[in-house]
Amino acid sequence: MSSQFDSMMEGLTELFEYAKGDETKGRTRAYEIKGLRVKPLKKYNKDELKKIRLNNNLTIKTFADCFGVSEKTVESWERGDNSPSGASIRLFQLLEKNTNMLEEYEILLKA
Repeated sequence: MSSQFDSMMEGLTELFEYAKGDETKGRTRAYEIKGLRVKPLKKYNKDELKKIRLNNNLTIKTFADCFGVSEKTVESWERGDNSPSGASIRLFQLLEKNTNMLEEYEILLKA
């Protein structure tokens, strides 16, 4: 085999391992703005996502409504069939640190 082929196969193998959750594979970028660095997005597994929902005492429906997604999407995340991305991940990071966030920012209203 050619060295180009070997290099491509190595890259694809690392890509698949990274996609499966091995964060030691692949490269990520950290951006700096005026001395501040943006933390890379965390990859959440199905158990972590369910734990966030349950720690906030939310049903699947309420959780879905808070994040602007369908119940099927939340169910898919919690089964591990699909993964959240982008803004949803940032919101999960915030919610992990502050379980009162949804009430504080009036996303979740008391009846």
